[in-house]
Amino acid sequence: MVKLPAPQLIISLGALILGGCQLLPQTRQLRISAASSLRTVLQTLEPEFEKAYPQVDLTFNFAASGVLQRQIEQGAPVDVFFSAAPQPINRLLEQQLITQDSHRSVVTNQLALIVPEQSQMSLTGFQQLTSPQVKKIMVGERASVPAGQYAQEVFAKLDLSQQLQAKLIFANNVRGVLAAVASANVDAGIVYATDVRQSDRVKQVALAPAQSHSPIVYPIAIVAASSQPQTAQSFIDFLSTPEAQDRFTQAGFGLVSKD
Repeated sequence: MVKLPAPQLIISLGALILGGCQLLPQTRQLRISAASSLRTVLQTLEPEFEKAYPQVDLTFNFAASGVLQRQIEQGAPVDVFFSAAPQPINRLLEQQLITQDSHRSVVTNQLALIVPEQSQMSLTGFQQLTSPQVKKIMVGERASVPAGQYAQEVFAKLDLSQQLQAKLIFANNVRGVLAAVASANVDAGIVYATDVRQSDRVKQVALAPAQSHSPIVYPIAIVAASSQPQTAQSFIDFLSTPEAQDRFTQAGFGLVSKD
């Protein structure tokens, strides 16, 4: 057996180690910015996607869609944006910060009026929010929370805006509304129908009539600055698989027609 000099042996071992490392698949981190109301279903889908794509590690950033829009405008590292309303993505499209041909709608939702589980008020509709018994109503902040924007549309359509103005308290996302109602810190709140399933300390008393607000549609798109658009597209395509669509419907979301 030929003996290598010590320095050459070290170099040879180093080359073997580096060569072995190069054979191992490198994990790519895919950064998803998504609306707060998508948290539970996307976290449920995460292991299923990573099982199908073992070289990809999903990283989520959940917040109000308007907040996520501003983060992307300010250069935050994001690969995919999953919004709770079309407007934030449309604004990014206007600035060429979204890849045009990646834009698609995925699911729909409904707007729900909720009260604390132990509430003794007999609310059955949005019009009853004008009752003197109802003193505090929490909704999403209009400038950045789509659920808050939809709520304001409902108030305007039902001619309730002026009467409810002094009662409104604003949260920076729908999960904040849900938490406030669940803890009975407010008398009522407006969230998405899917959010109601996240707490057994609230009860839904009404759904907003569909014609009282803009359609609640969740679009998704690849951020133009993404360094891995193909991997990002794989995630978007995964959300259209039967398995992922089943998860969305189980969570209470509606599916967008492919027609």
